[in-house]
Amino acid sequence: MRKLAIFVEGLTEQILVRRMLDSVMDRNRIAVQTVKITGGHNIRMSFTVMTAAHVDNLTDYYVLIYDCGGESNVKGYLMAHRQKLVSNGYSMILGLRDVYPNFTREEVGRLLRGLNYQLPQKKAPTQIYLAIMETEAWLLGEYKHFKKVSRKLTPAFIEKHLGFNPATENMEDREHPSLDMKAVYRLAGHDYTKKRERLIAVVNKLDLNYFTHGLAEKMPSLGKFVNGLEQFFIS
Repeated sequence: MRKLAIFVEGLTEQILVRRMLDSVMDRNRIAVQTVKITGGHNIRMSFTVMTAAHVDNLTDYYVLIYDCGGESNVKGYLMAHRQKLVSNGYSMILGLRDVYPNFTREEVGRLLRGLNYQLPQKKAPTQIYLAIMETEAWLLGEYKHFKKVSRKLTPAFIEKHLGFNPATENMEDREHPSLDMKAVYRLAGHDYTKKRERLIAVVNKLDLNYFTHGLAEKMPSLGKFVNGLEQFFIS
C-alpha cells in the first residue's frame, strides 16, 4: 500500500482535496484520513482526526490530509513531521496553501522558491504548491457549478453584475477570489462561508472531471497541483 501525506492550509483545501481524490480513484482502492493540527512553537502539538480512513485488503493507496489551520503553518508542520512520515512508509509529501493575504502577486515567485528551498527529497519527493491567489480562484473557475446553485448564475449574468466572466477569464487573475465567490453567491440570495457544511455543499457541486482536466489546463497553479497528485498514482 502506497502512502501520501498532504499538508493543506485549511478546511476549504482539506474538503476540496479529499473530493478530488475520491473522484479519481475507486473508493475501495483509496483510504483517506483527515487530521486537524494545532499547537506548535511553545505549545504542545495536538492532532484531531476529522474523518477516519477505512482500510481493508482492497486498499492500494492511503492518503493523510493535514489541516494546518493557516497558510503560514504549512511548511513548518510539513518539516516537523516529514521524517516520521518517511519512517512510516510515506512515499510522497505535498503541501498546498494560498498566496493571499500575506503576499502579493508580484511576490509569488519568491514565495514559491522560499517554500521549496532545500526541501528534503530523500525517500519521498516533497513539494509545496500555491493556489493563486486563493483556492477560491479554482472554485470560481469551475463556473458550471454556479448553475446548480441558481439557474440565473450564468457566466454572462455574473459578468453583467460583477464585471468578470469566469468562463472566459482566468480566475487566477482575480485579487480576492473568496470575496468574488461571496459576491456571486449573493446574486442568487445565497452565502459562501467557511463553515464545513457550506464548503462541502459547494465542493460537491463541482464538475470534477472538468476541474482536473479542462480547468487544470487553463489555470497554471491548479494544473501544477493536479499534476503533483497524479505523479503519486502513476509513479
